[in-house]
Amino acid sequence: MVIRRAGDVIPEVVTVVFDRRPRGTRRFKFPNQCPVCGSGVSADEGGVIRRCDGGLVCSAQLKESIKHFSSRLAMDIEGLGAKLVEQLVDRGRVKTPADLFVLSADEFSELERMGRKSADNLITSLALSRHTTLPRFLFALGIPQVGQATAQTLAQQFGTLESLMTAPVESLERVVDVGPVVAREIRRFFDQPHNQHVIEALRRHGVDWPEETLTAAPRGGFAGKTVVITGTLPNLSRDQARRWLIEQGAKVSGSISSRTDFLVVGTDPGSKYDKAVSLGIQVIEEHEMKALAEQGPD
Repeated sequence: MVIRRAGDVIPEVVTVVFDRRPRGTRRFKFPNQCPVCGSGVSADEGGVIRRCDGGLVCSAQLKESIKHFSSRLAMDIEGLGAKLVEQLVDRGRVKTPADLFVLSADEFSELERMGRKSADNLITSLALSRHTTLPRFLFALGIPQVGQATAQTLAQQFGTLESLMTAPVESLERVVDVGPVVAREIRRFFDQPHNQHVIEALRRHGVDWPEETLTAAPRGGFAGKTVVITGTLPNLSRDQARRWLIEQGAKVSGSISSRTDFLVVGTDPGSKYDKAVSLGIQVIEEHEMKALAEQGPD
């Protein structure tokens, strides 16, 4: 087949060269059952993406859910790496994210490559992670279609988790950048009893956050804009800049495209800078971000 680079990095199949196809090649048949848990498999509307219907019943999905939940931009549980997560799930010690908060240092120290000091440090990290923010918590839950920027917007719009969990689809659709598809995914997630039980267990085990101040959606110069960061910024780390931009209502992307509104550049920007210039995208430096945020929307 002939493959070309599409967009920024995604490969696209242009055509199939049939005369180069090996003899005996058979048409690939997608499985009807998940090879890990045996649950059914569903396709999206276009029939392109197939997913296991098992949810957290599927150990493969559970592992990825725990990894996402504990990641730096979510609950930020330092020391809980992928190998530890896999061991915890395989040994049946963790069946939901809430189970992490009831494990003892002794139980962690029984895992491979996990000494007592590392186990104690992980317990400390879990204790610290209990005190988070509502946007981080929403992002950590792994709600389909809800990334960091959407989690931030939902928290600002509804103020409390309870208000969001009971919001009808119509109210969700009125949130900036939450269309009908995302609204249905959010409503479906919170309507599932399993997810409700996990959230209740997390709160019961001490996971909390200050209530968000109810405000209108951000209306500064970054509201609704797509921003890419490249190079080393003088005063902010990449993650700090990303979080700040999201708080201003921006969508932070990792790649330049024709839909990018701004490129924030630091030293050694690389090819993203050249591509932004060629596409006519506005390039700004760190010191220009705050001034732009204070401006009204276009």
